[in-house]
Amino acid sequence: MANIREVRDRMKSVQDIMKITNAMYLISSSKLKKVRKRLEATQPYFEKLQSTIRDILAVTPDIQHRFFDTRPQIASGSRKRGYIVVTADKGLAGAYNHNVLKLAEQEMESGSENYLFVVGQVGRQYFTRKGIMIDVEFLYTAQDPT
Repeated sequence: MANIREVRDRMKSVQDIMKITNAMYLISSSKLKKVRKRLEATQPYFEKLQSTIRDILAVTPDIQHRFFDTRPQIASGSRKRGYIVVTADKGLAGAYNHNVLKLAEQEMESGSENYLFVVGQVGRQYFTRKGIMIDVEFLYTAQDPT
């Protein structure tokens, strides 16, 4: 059986770990608040942009521009589709990588001519292992992740 000194050392180690994890939690929650605030600040811009485009399309249904071309002459199943799949470089993102990869794979099954752009090491390894051709891959580590 462990002597009293070893038990005390173990208790102190556990308390130190608790302090560290609490500090990490506080830091991450403050960073999350900051990012959410920045996201909320951009929301009105995107809403205004969407409503403006909606208004333009409502007033000018016969607009001829490549950004508004729906190409009705091409059947939806035979259109070219590009997928930008953004994954982490490491597996430290919970279920995010798994969910993104499964969704991308499901969406790619519906089209015949797909172009795949992969950001992140996890996505590159996944599609390579599955034998799915990657058109362009971006393998850059985040320089400033915060």
